Amino acid sequence: MVLRAKKHLWFYLSFLAIQLLGLWLVLLVAYDKQLQMMVIFITTIFYLLWCLAHQYIHHHLNLKIAAEYILIGTLGLTVSFVLFGA
Repeated sequence: MVLRAKKHLWFYLSFLAIQLLGLWLVLLVAYDKQLQMMVIFITTIFYLLWCLAHQYIHHHLNLKIAAEYILIGTLGLTVSFVLFGA
């Protein structure tokens, strides 16, 4: 397990950086709910692209995995929409 984590360390760290940047931007534009939703939408797109690319490069990307990532992204957008009420 540790060897596997070390092998994908660059992916995990860059993924964490993308998510933290998205969070920081959401907090930075707290004055504008519409802009917050745009940042959340863009962060979700990066999440989807990054995860699907990782699966394609390092594992076996299939329809089931792609659907799972899309559903998780959609769930995140839905929760954000409810919480931020844009």
